[in-house]
Amino acid sequence: MNVLVMGANGFIGRHVTKALREAGRTPITLDCVGDVDIHADITQPLPKIEGLDAVIHLAAVSHPRDCDTNPSRAFDVNVNGTHQVLKMALASGAKKFVFSSSAHVYDIPPRYMPTDEMHPLRLNNTYTTTKILGEHLCQLYFENHGLSYTTLRLFNAYGTGQALGYFIPDMIGKAQEGHIGLTGGDTTKDWVYVEDVADAFVRALTTPFVGAINIGTGVETNLETIARFIADVYKAELTCNPIEHPTRMCADIGRAQRVLGWTPKVTIGEGLDTILNLVKA
Repeated sequence: MNVLVMGANGFIGRHVTKALREAGRTPITLDCVGDVDIHADITQPLPKIEGLDAVIHLAAVSHPRDCDTNPSRAFDVNVNGTHQVLKMALASGAKKFVFSSSAHVYDIPPRYMPTDEMHPLRLNNTYTTTKILGEHLCQLYFENHGLSYTTLRLFNAYGTGQALGYFIPDMIGKAQEGHIGLTGGDTTKDWVYVEDVADAFVRALTTPFVGAINIGTGVETNLETIARFIADVYKAELTCNPIEHPTRMCADIGRAQRVLGWTPKVTIGEGLDTILNLVKA
C-alpha cells in the first residue's frame, strides 16, 4: 500500500511514517520543509501521484495560539489546504483518506465526560473552526465523490520529538533551569502517547468506517501530576498557583476499540520515563 503522509516532517508525521514502514506499508512523505520525498505547499494545487492508495493528512497550523495570531494563514492551510489535498487524493485514485482532527472540536471543557463522538461540536476559536470545516470537507468528498475517509480526533498527543510551546517540553525546559512555576495545576487532559497515535493512523487505513473516532486513553491526568513527575526527576522546585475554573478532558475510546481494534499501550508514567530518559541521555 502506497500511503502519502502530508506533514511528514512534523511531530506526529515522523512517528506515523516510521509506523507505516514497520507495518510493511510504503510511505510517500510530503512537507514544505525537511528531508521528504515531495516538497509542496498544500495551499496551492497539488499534482496527482500515480499509484497512490491512501492519504494521511497531518499538515496543519496545529497550535491554537498560532491560529489565533494569524487566522488568515490558519484558514488557508487548514481549510483550503485540506481541500487541495482532497482534490489531489481524488485525482490520484486514492481509496482512503485519513484526516487528523482534534478533541478541541468538543470545546474545553466539553459538556460531559468521558466524551464520545456524538458530543456536539463548537466553533469556539480559529483552530477548532478550521478543524470542523476540514471534517466537513472530508464528508463532502465522501458524499459527492465516494472518497472514503476516517477522521481521528486526537486528544493530547505527547512524546519524543515534540517541540517547545507544548506543555511537557516546556515543563522539562523549566525543570532544567531548577524551577517550575505552574498555573492551573488542577486542569486535566487525556494524554495519549505519540506511538499509540501513530498506530491508530496505520489501523485507520484499512477500516471501512466513515466518520470520526476519538484517539485518547480514557484517563484524566492533571497538569500538576505531570509537572511534579518532571520536577522530581530533575530535583527542581515546583510552585503551583490555582485558577478559579480549571478545565477537564477525558475521551470515550469505545469506538476506537470496536472499529480499529485499537487500545493505547503506553501509560503516562511510561511515556514520561521514555521522554526524560532520552532528554537526559
